[in-house]
Amino acid sequence: MAVTALRPVGEFPAMLSRLRQQRGLSQLGLALSAEVSQRHISFLETGRTRPSREMVGRLAQALDLALQDVNALLLAAGFAPAHGESAFTDEGAAMVRRVTQLALAAHEPFPAFAVDRAWRPLAANGPGQTLFGALIGEDGLNPQVSLIRAACESQTFRAAVANWAQLIVHFQALAEAEAWRAPPGPMRAELDATIAALKSAAPEAERVHAAPAAALILQIRAAGLRLDLVSTVARFGAPADTAADDLRIEFFYPADAASEQVLRRLAAGAENA
Repeated sequence: MAVTALRPVGEFPAMLSRLRQQRGLSQLGLALSAEVSQRHISFLETGRTRPSREMVGRLAQALDLALQDVNALLLAAGFAPAHGESAFTDEGAAMVRRVTQLALAAHEPFPAFAVDRAWRPLAANGPGQTLFGALIGEDGLNPQVSLIRAACESQTFRAAVANWAQLIVHFQALAEAEAWRAPPGPMRAELDATIAALKSAAPEAERVHAAPAAALILQIRAAGLRLDLVSTVARFGAPADTAADDLRIEFFYPADAASEQVLRRLAAGAENA
């Protein structure tokens, strides 16, 4: 667990105001969500009232803060942090890594990735590395670069996806939703870079309608490869550390029997190679 220096209590009013405004909330809107009066929110943001630890928790829940920001808000109010702050590779995240590896391995022969909230790759199973490594390129699985941005900037990937216009709308919505909660720092910077890349690549994306299906299908139509994939994203249900809070595991499934046969054949070929 990372050790964070205590912040002076005077930082709380400015931090609360900044977090509220980042979420596009008025003082009244935050007051309604936190079930307090607008006057109380005003007093908190001007420093006329000091919050209790319980009130900080209520505000954090109303603002839908990531655990890192919850800790920062507690520290600014003069309280000890409530959650651990571990990176995925830290010793304190051993359980998170173990669960992740079990989930990735159990999903084979279908592709799966573990990513952080900026969609930067943390781990992948063999099918995920093989398929998306080939589609995105050798530098596509860079742990410092969002998989979404790497896909957007890869001509090979864009050319292989038949419904790229629909996919980029989904990518942009996903990145913007994550950026809304991401604390300032490298993760937020990568999300901002990803959103900028998506908008630059598809300025007409807002005019694209969603596909008439139960879920968006990733339609891969590369030379000698035809795949229809759907994905689900798993998260820890009750994270108590940033390593768990930031983790997302994306599982790709074949959308039809033909795609399932292709994925099983590709996995068998990789095993025999």
